[in-house]
Amino acid sequence: MNKINSKDLYTNRLELRIPKMEEQHRLWEILIVENINQYYFPTPDRIFAKNNLSKDKIEDLKKARKIFMEQLSDWKRQEPFYKKKIKLIQTQDDSQKYTWSIFLKGTNTVIGQITCQPKDNELENIRDIGWYIDANYQRKGYATEAAIKVLDFMFNEVEITDIKTSAAEINYGSWKIMEKLGFEFIGKKKSTYYKDDEILVCKEYHGNKELFLNRNNS
Repeated sequence: MNKINSKDLYTNRLELRIPKMEEQHRLWEILIVENINQYYFPTPDRIFAKNNLSKDKIEDLKKARKIFMEQLSDWKRQEPFYKKKIKLIQTQDDSQKYTWSIFLKGTNTVIGQITCQPKDNELENIRDIGWYIDANYQRKGYATEAAIKVLDFMFNEVEITDIKTSAAEINYGSWKIMEKLGFEFIGKKKSTYYKDDEILVCKEYHGNKELFLNRNNS
C-alpha cells in the first residue's frame, strides 16, 4: 500500500474535494435528516456502553438511537467534532485522510460525502467505503460516479488490496451500488439498524481491484 496523500478528484459531473470547514455545516444539515442517517450512521458503541443498553433488544436500540440523534442534532455539540476531523484530514491522519466532500462540478454546491477508511481489526490495506448524498440529488447516479472515481484512486494509486463493506438489507439503493461496483455478496450480519420493531440485518460485500475492473464484464 502506498501511503500517499489524498488529492482532489474529478468526474464528468462532480468534484471530490479534500474537505474544509467551510462546507461542514451544510454536510451536517444533510446528515441529520433521518432518511439520510438512518442506514448510514450506526449508533456508536459508546452510547450503548455509557447507558448500559443492549444491541439485542429493540427497546434498547430505540433508546440508544434517540440519545444519539439528540446529540447529532446539536450543531454546537458537533462543531468541535467537525473541527477535529478537518484537522486530522489536513495532517493526513490515516483515520480520516481519504475523505472527500462531493460538489457539483463548477459550483460550490456540496451534495454529500464519500470516504474510504480503515476497518476495525483489519490490515491497513483493507478498507471500507461509504457515502451519503443530499436527498435532493439522489437517484441521479452521483453516488456511483463518486465511488467509481474513489475506488480507481484507491486501487491504482494508494494500492489498497480489498474493500469490505456492508449496507442494511432494506437499504436497496446502497447495496445495489455495491453490486454495480463489482463487489461480491458474501453474507449477512446482524446490525444495530431497525425499522418499527424489527432489528435489521446488513448485506456484506467484498471487492478488490480485479472485481472492480471487471465489473462491466459480468
